[in-house]
Amino acid sequence: MSFRMGVMTLALVLAVMAVLLSPASSCSCFYRHPQQHVCEADFVVFARVRKVTHTPDGLTAYKVKVKRILKASEKVQLILQKGLIYTIPGTCAMELESRTSQVITGNVQGGKPWTNLCHFAKPWRSLSSKMKKGFRLLYERGCDCPIMSCAFWEDCPKASFMCAWETSNEENDCQGRHAVCLRGQDGTCDWLGGRLYRECMKPRRKQLDNEITVANNKQDNNINNKINTIPRRRRPLRFGYKRPRLHKLGQPRKGRPYIQHVVNEKPFGPK
Repeated sequence: MSFRMGVMTLALVLAVMAVLLSPASSCSCFYRHPQQHVCEADFVVFARVRKVTHTPDGLTAYKVKVKRILKASEKVQLILQKGLIYTIPGTCAMELESRTSQVITGNVQGGKPWTNLCHFAKPWRSLSSKMKKGFRLLYERGCDCPIMSCAFWEDCPKASFMCAWETSNEENDCQGRHAVCLRGQDGTCDWLGGRLYRECMKPRRKQLDNEITVANNKQDNNINNKINTIPRRRRPLRFGYKRPRLHKLGQPRKGRPYIQHVVNEKPFGPK
């Protein structure tokens, strides 16, 4: 129970820090799964970026045409109707490609929609089929299942109330591109993927199986070596005492007269 509470507390802290990250904050942000971006954002839009512009109050904004609102409250939808998404200039500014349809996430502060490098913004054409389905509907359905990145864990923690993001620090992020974390009918959270996900995870699982086999063989060898070094126990005595060893030929036993058979000797007495 304490481990579960610890993991849930850590996930809650990460979520709160991501939500409270203001546009003026530095770009020290956590690497998050696309599903986490959707669950923690105030808005998710599929929009075409037209150009970057500067507002009269000195702010930098992107002029966009919102094609579809994937996530937003009614109040946020009214704000997005102006067709401007703000970002602060500097190292944390989000650089959006002009004349490109993109999925953009962000938060609303001061009555304005903001996005920065800590949010998600990628061209629609670069997303996998599972990511497209996730942004349309599936990601938001799985918001009650926390996702725990294993990038800083030696052994990835496993629990039924969350999804362990094992491929978060790998170049081929199978769970990031081809899986969604959803709660099943039994109440447990697990990754939902298709054929591409299984094919992507196959080399990784094969490598893990080989590592487990090598570790088991090494453990078996160590056990066998320990067994061989254990001295053998003597067979218990049948009569409760040590029986004397047989004497060597030609040597008398202790406590017994020595009798030697003489061959080819003359018999005693008269003929």
